[in-house]
Order: sequence, then C-alpha cells, then structure tokens
Amino acid sequence: MSSYRPDIDGLRALAVGSVIVFHVAPALLPGGFLGVDIFFVISGYLISGMILQGIRAGTFTITDFYLRRARRILPALLTMLLGVFLIALLVLMPDELERFADSVTASALFVPNLALAREAGYFDAATSTKPLLHLWSLGVEEQFYLLWPVALLLFAGRVRLKVTVAVIAAIGVASLISHVVISHYYSATAGFYLPFTRFWQLLTGALISAGALARHHEAIEGGAAARADWRSNAMSVVGLLLIVGSIVGTRAGGESFVGVAVPATLGAALFIAAGPRALPNRTLFASRLVVYVGLISYPLYLWHWPPLSFLRILEIDQGTTGRLLRIGAVVFAVVAAMLTYHFIELPLRHRKDLRRLGVRLAGLLGVAAVAGVVVAYTGGLPQRTPLTNNPLEWTQAMRRDERCFALYGQPADMQKVAFCLRTDYTRDPTVAVVGDSHANMFVPGVSAAYPGASILQMGASACPYLRNIEFWNDHQRDLRRVCPALIDAAYRALGPAARVVILGARMPIYTGTPEEYAATFDFISPRHFQSKDFPGASPAETYERALTRDLAFLLQQGREVVLILPVPPLNFSPRSCMRIRPIDQWLPVRADASCSVPRARVESTLATSRSIVARVASALANPDLHVVDPMDAPCDAQTCHAQIGGNLMYRDDDHLSIEGARYVWSRIRPRGLRGLAEFETPR
Repeated sequence: MSSYRPDIDGLRALAVGSVIVFHVAPALLPGGFLGVDIFFVISGYLISGMILQGIRAGTFTITDFYLRRARRILPALLTMLLGVFLIALLVLMPDELERFADSVTASALFVPNLALAREAGYFDAATSTKPLLHLWSLGVEEQFYLLWPVALLLFAGRVRLKVTVAVIAAIGVASLISHVVISHYYSATAGFYLPFTRFWQLLTGALISAGALARHHEAIEGGAAARADWRSNAMSVVGLLLIVGSIVGTRAGGESFVGVAVPATLGAALFIAAGPRALPNRTLFASRLVVYVGLISYPLYLWHWPPLSFLRILEIDQGTTGRLLRIGAVVFAVVAAMLTYHFIELPLRHRKDLRRLGVRLAGLLGVAAVAGVVVAYTGGLPQRTPLTNNPLEWTQAMRRDERCFALYGQPADMQKVAFCLRTDYTRDPTVAVVGDSHANMFVPGVSAAYPGASILQMGASACPYLRNIEFWNDHQRDLRRVCPALIDAAYRALGPAARVVILGARMPIYTGTPEEYAATFDFISPRHFQSKDFPGASPAETYERALTRDLAFLLQQGREVVLILPVPPLNFSPRSCMRIRPIDQWLPVRADASCSVPRARVESTLATSRSIVARVASALANPDLHVVDPMDAPCDAQTCHAQIGGNLMYRDDDHLSIEGARYVWSRIRPRGLRGLAEFETPR
C-alpha cells in the first residue's frame, strides 16, 4: 500500500461516474448511487493500510493523521462551500436559504448524515432540493476516522496481524447486522445515514488492507510479482461483474439497500484485492484518462450535485431544455473540479507546514459553521427579496406548542411528527380540528372565522383522523406505531366542551392503489395503510370502514362533525408562480408558468376519496354531519388556480398557505353550527 496504485484511481472514476449518471438521469442508472459504497471501500482500504503500516513501523501519531486528513479533505470542501453559498444567495428564497444555511453548519461540523437521518420524513424538503445532500457520505467517513485510528492504536500494535484481521471482520459483521436490523425494524432512512450502520463498508476496505499485510500478498502491494496469476485476474473480473451487475441491475424502489450494497461492496473489495497486475486493473483502469478522472473524483463529487439541485429548485430541469441544462451542470462540475484539483488541492498537498495549515483550515471551517448559524438566525436573509410576508412559510409554531404537547400526553419520541395547537388556555376547547397536515393547515382559516372560540388542533403528519390505523413507508417502518398513538391522544383530548369536531386529511395518499401512489406523489418506497380492526381489507376499504365507525362514534356523542373533502392538489410547486428570487431579475418569464391545473385531472385524482365520503355520508344520513368541499374555492369550471387575486393559495403542491386557508375556509364553512353560533363571523 506504500506504492501508488493507478487502478484504484480508475475504480474511483467508475464510482464517481456512476453517481453522476444517477443524479443526472436516475431512470438511466437506478443503481448509480452505489458508487458511494465503492468510495467507502476504497477509503477504508487506503487509510487503514496507511494507519496499520504506521503503527507497525512506530511512526504513526494521531495528530499527524488528522493534520494530513485536514490537508486532504478541507481545501476542496471549503472551496465548494464558498462557491455554492454564493450561488445560493442568488437562487434561494429565504426559507430555502435558512435550510441551506443549516446544512452548511452541519457539513462544516461533519454531521450532515446525522441531520439527514433526523430530518428525512414527511415534512422534510425533497432530497433533490438540498444542494449539500451529497455531503452525507463525507460525514460518515469523517465520523469513522474520528474513531478508527484510536481503535487501531489500542489493539493493532499489540497483537498479531491475523488477530487484527479477525477483530476488523468481527466489527464489520456487527456493523452490517446493525444496518439490517435498524433498516428492517426501525427506519431504512436511519439505516442509510447513520454512521455505525455504514462502517461495515469502510471496514471491508480495512479488512483487505490488514489481510494484505498479514499475507504479504505481493500482487496487492504491487511488489516483486511481474504479472498476476489466474486467481488475481478472476478476482478482478468477478469483482467488476458484481459492481456492474449491482449498479445496472438495481431497480428504482425495488431491492432493499443491503441487497444491492453487499454485492457492490464485495465487488470493490475483490477488485482491490486482485492487485494492480490483474488484467483489468493494469489495462482499462490504469489508462491515463480513466486515472485522471479518478484523481479529480473527490472535487468532482463535491461539485456535481449542487448545480443539479439548483436546477431542480428553479424547476428548469425537465424537458429538452432541462436535459441540456443538466448536461451543462455536469460540464460546470468537471471544470470546477479540474480547477479545484490543480489550483487548490495540489499546491496545498505539497505544503510541509502541516500544523500552521491545519490551524488555518480548521479556522476557515469554523467560519463556515458560524456563517451558517448566522444566516439561519436571520431567517435566510429575507432582505435579498421583495418579500415582506412569506406565504410559503410554515413554522414549527404553526404545528405545535410545547404546552399543548405536554398537556395532552403525546408520546415524547413522536414530537417531530405531532400536531398540537391550542388558541386559548383559559377555557376548554370549543372546537377541535383533528387529522394530518391537511387538517393543521386549516387552523388559520378556522381561527379567522371563529375569533372568540377556543380551538384545539391535534393529530400527526401522514396520519388521518381515523383510530387504530397504521400508515408507513418501507423506508420508515418506525412510523407504523405513530398514527395509532397520536390519533388516540387526539380523541382522548375531546372534552365535553368540544361540540364541533373538524376532520381533514390528504385522503388520496391513504386510499390510492400502489400504482396511483407511486405515480402521483413523491414516491420513495411502497406505503402501507391498514388496521388490525379490518384485517385483509384494501386501503380504500379500510378507510371507508374506519370512517364509518369513527363518524358514528363522534356523532353518537352529540358532536357536530365537519368533514373536509381533499383540497385540489397541484402538480407543481407554487414557488414557480412567484418571481421573488434574486436571480429572477435575470431570468425570462417562463411560458408554462400558468400556475394552474386542469380541473378534470384534479377530479380524477380525487375520485376515489370523494366517492368514499359520499357513500359513508349517505349511509349515516345524520344532520350533524357536514361534508364540505374545497373544490370550487380555488377552481372554476375548467381550471384550479394556485394564485387568486394576486394571493398565493398554496405553500407547496398540496398544502394551502395561510391566506389560502382563510380564503378556502371562508367559502366552505358550514353555516348554523350550534356549537359555534356565538363566535361565527359573517362570510
């Protein structure tokens, strides 16, 4: 490992190329994300080999290791962060810049993967709109190298190399098992991002290094052997077949991650273990162009994703023009990577004053972290835009307050997804709004319509107003227990004074078929909607039977129930309707920015949900059940509008803005509710 291996740079080229193709055209190479797994194996092999050799030679020190690591990692990272930050100032709206600033701070502290493991969920921004999303892998690596050198120092110098190999293998197996267990029983998202569930891939590379030292394998070391034997050639070919098969054969939303990651990881390990004299290693993967791509692979990886993300944020990444722009983004990344490599990385790599350089680089990293905190604290520098009141805002205070959360006994570990708001703590709630985010979004409208009423809103994201219902995605199995607990808490909170109960939910995500769910909404993984009370029922049947049961339950208690039909969904972000980004002054008005969708398409999307409610309401035939339909509020006979009278009705593709909630509720609220008669304002 002391001698340079060009074939490993060639393997880096394959890894970074796969990732870039995946991000530019996911459908073309659904398994391209596995390039990151290859990077992990390479990193574990090279760095662990260097550490082990240093320990055995008695020259390794922790301080020197981290100084060299800083010299290798930080210059390109800081350059990219500065460049992307400047672009973000021109492109992002205040709320977007606030989230971006948080990610800058997380990246500067090397914990972006931990932030993503916590954030990823129903309320989180789409991953494609996170310009620093790709830095999660750097976080995993640096967390590994925060611990690994110390661990090796504790045992590698005191035991035989064969024992070191066994210890590394045992830790790697434990990490892999933790990945499988957490992904299957808790959350695939957590299993993907948490460091200890990904260490097994870095440890696979470390195992190859330790094994090479233990066997004195000359082919791996590139030493005396003039040519590889047939076994080395076979290892390299089989390794490449496993890598290419995993990358090409993976289907979007298909296999579990570990099912494709293990072959890719094993393939990378076999390729490296085959040694530099194996036929593929010394030919294609050692060719000048391929090796050069490998040499710039680190800055190329850093630069490739942000421009693609900005195109997505601006919604100009689709169609013929979008394809050309995505290609242009890759060209930009290649040029930026080459400049970073030749003018930033190489000059600093030859600097000998490691301590002084390390202190300066660490200081600049601290500046980046503080800058992220400051920009986030300002709310994303809103003075860059003409916004005085952000219609897209939906703060935590609009979802829950701590007093309400504590008062009604919602489970503490579900706080992130829970809703709990109360407008008046001096009187018992008069009206309760129960359901998912489509119930929560109506609180401004209900509050404006009944200004003197004491209003309680409870529920949870991605949880309809139905009891004992489970809803979760394969990538977040831990959500399975959320809906029963939080909706039960909402029903228990309904006191005698709550004479009016308003129910709202985004019904199509619960009642749609798997095909409709995958095609219509942001599909991450298959979803499950079921109830132990109705075993074997389809999602639509489950919803209808649970709705019948729970409406009857509420009505039998003498309450008036207002059931809100689904709000017309958009198929675009309403941000495209607003020219308030700093960069908009230099961009032409897009011809397709009509800010509307055909009503016929909306009615088709909502048909199943509306028919379920119609059947249930007809069967119950109770005058205290009021079904209200938002369709005609933002829609005319042909079109549904995201903007009315200059006001934005939506904050995203399916949630109403504050102004939209007030507008829609003022037009759909039922008249003559006995429980709210004294508070009702004129329409």
